[in-house]
Order: sequence, then structure tokens, then C-alpha cells
Amino acid sequence: MKTSVALVKREVLDGKNGYFWVPVILAGLTVALVVLSSLGFGNMLYFDGMEHEGIENLADAMNKAAAREPNEFPAAVTIGYWAMSILAWVALPFVIFFALLGALYEERRDRSILFWKSMPVSDWQEVLAKFFAPLVVAPLTFLGVAIAAQLVIAVFLSILMIFQGGPVLDLWPLGLMITSWFTMISHYFIWVLWALPILAWVLFVSSYAARMPFLWAILPPFVLMVVEEMFLDTSIIARWVAIHLGGWQDGAFRGMSDDFDGPRDLLMALINGTHWQSLSYSLSNLNFWLGLVIAGGFLWGAVEMRKRAI
Repeated sequence: MKTSVALVKREVLDGKNGYFWVPVILAGLTVALVVLSSLGFGNMLYFDGMEHEGIENLADAMNKAAAREPNEFPAAVTIGYWAMSILAWVALPFVIFFALLGALYEERRDRSILFWKSMPVSDWQEVLAKFFAPLVVAPLTFLGVAIAAQLVIAVFLSILMIFQGGPVLDLWPLGLMITSWFTMISHYFIWVLWALPILAWVLFVSSYAARMPFLWAILPPFVLMVVEEMFLDTSIIARWVAIHLGGWQDGAFRGMSDDFDGPRDLLMALINGTHWQSLSYSLSNLNFWLGLVIAGGFLWGAVEMRKRAI
């Protein structure tokens, strides 16, 4: 156990730029934009009819929104916080992809694999640590940064509301905020389980590509899709890849109503059932289990390739 923890820590330290600094920089940019736009509300942000509603600053807009839809306001604030911190999450798939792509390739390229092979650590422990860090540590770090950004924005807006005479307590729907954090990370891990064969393929490519691992990861599946389309006039491979990258959600949420009467209905639909619906759909889907088996095969291949690496 201690060995596995040490290996994961090493991977995190090696990839700290992607795991930590990327979300921090993006979240910092988002917070800066929110601060500037809030202070310049009416100049930087203008909406038609503001002058007729007597809106001169952000507090006026907040007061009117809270008075007009008191039941909707907390949900709207929670969704707003996510919208203002979403920029950091956009980078997460790229961080995961390139971390996996370089995980086993870089140690062969710089010959550091010779040192690590001299350590009393098995190849499967090394491979699992390199697979675990991008898929688990990276999203938890991104979530932590997103939560911190939301809290910083909430504190700033609260201070601004104090000076401008706006609603302060209404900016802290803590119950909805905390629930949305757990919903986000639970849905992410269900998505990861579906995407596992694709992600394991990327790590497998990293274990054998002599050069240009990016092309090795992209070209073979693309060529297979093109050949299948040309000679068989089908798109089974393309559909399978699309399903595992997120298309499964269409089936999981097919019975879910998309008629939302305001932000509260939307938020309640997201936090009150989507993760359980996703989980039950996944566990009863053959494609899901087949993907896990294929992912296991790619991981076994990555371990075997590392055993033979010099």
C-alpha cells in the first residue's frame, strides 16, 4: 500500500503543471473576469431594458432577481457559480489525455525507465499508478480548484453586495452548492468507467510507441473507421467510440424530461437523480461491461510492453 501511494505521489509531482497549475491559472482568469465585469456592471455588461428597470449596478440586478423569483434565485446562483468556474473543467480532458500519452513513453525516451526498473517495484504497480493519477487525482484537484474559485467569487460578490446594498445571504445556497459538488464528481467517475477502454488504449500506445505517440493513438482507430465505412458501409467502430466517450448519456437520460420551468427544475434534475440513473443504466448495459474487459486487456498489454522495455 505504501509503495502504491509513493508511486502515485511521484506521478502527481511529475505532472503538477497539468494537475495543479493549469486549473489554478484558468480559475484565476475566470475570477479576474468576474471581478472586472462585476465592478463594471452597466458598462462592461449591459442588457436591454436596464435603464427602464432602474438597474444601475449589480446589486440592483440581484435584488430584482431575488424579489421576482425568490424560489428560483438560490438555484440560479448555484448554476451561475458553476458557469463562472467551468473554464477550468474544459482543460481536464486534455490534461488526462496527454498525461496518459506520455506516462510510459517519456520514461523510455529519457531512459529513466532503467532507473525505475532497478527499484523493487513491479511493472503492474508502475502502470496502475500512471493510470490512476490522471483519472483520479487530476479530477479531484480540478474539483478542488473549481470549489475554491466558486467560494472566492461568492466572497467577492458578498463584499460587493454589502457596499452596493444587495442580497448577501442569498449568495450562499450552501446546501445546493455542496450537493452539486458531489453530483459533479460522481457523474465524472461514471463517465470515466465508460471511457476506460479509450483511456487504457492511450496508455497502451504510450507503452510501445517509439515516437509520435499522438499519431499512434489517433491514426489506427481513424483508419479502421474509414476502412469499415468504405468497404462495409457501416460505422460500428465509430459509434462504439462515441458511446464510450459520452454518447451513453443519450440512452441513460432518454426518459428524462427536458422541459424545465426555470433554473430550480434544471438543478433538481441534475442533482436528484442523474448520477443514480447513470449508474443503473451503466450496470445493466452490456457495452459498459465489454468496455471494462477491453480496458483490462489494454492495461495487461501495457504491463507486458513495459516488462520488455529497455
